[in-house]
Amino acid sequence: EGSLSEGQLIVDAPKNHKVQLVLRGVDISCASGAAVYIRQADKVFLTLASDTENTLATTEVFADTDNVDGVIFSKEDLTLNGSGSLMVTSAKGHGIVSKDDLAITGGSYHITAQDHGLSGKDSVRIADGDFTITAGKDCIHAENKDDVNKGFLYIGHGNFTLQSEGDGLSAAYSLQIEAAIMNI
Repeated sequence: EGSLSEGQLIVDAPKNHKVQLVLRGVDISCASGAAVYIRQADKVFLTLASDTENTLATTEVFADTDNVDGVIFSKEDLTLNGSGSLMVTSAKGHGIVSKDDLAITGGSYHITAQDHGLSGKDSVRIADGDFTITAGKDCIHAENKDDVNKGFLYIGHGNFTLQSEGDGLSAAYSLQIEAAIMNI
């Protein structure tokens, strides 16, 4: 809970540990890096507590030498869940990034990013949620340049309003949509 201006929440756990972060009315901004940086863990679950509004922002240029380039940046598998809301604003770089799998099972998301809105290297998997994404590149992007059998995008359900300079949806390997409502 609470606010943090010019700071970061960093997860650096042993490689075999699962971590759950619960956001309950959080407001974090960082001028030069990720507001939430998952450096190491087995998997991280970021839960949006019900009936809460949460805000994460990067306000200037990323200055990190580890190629961190998202407001939420994870080097590990990342799952966002819960029924609260999350506003993500990136003046430079991406909105939410996972260098492994990015999964979202619920919640309400309003993302504004200069580059990609949601990005997963191995995959982006969305079971449900409400999404409003404005992106300078792709709104939802899945691509693994090192493995042509990865980089897939799956959307089960949800409501999507996507506006981008690039693609609304971009998947390097495959794209599957079940029953989502899309306005691209």
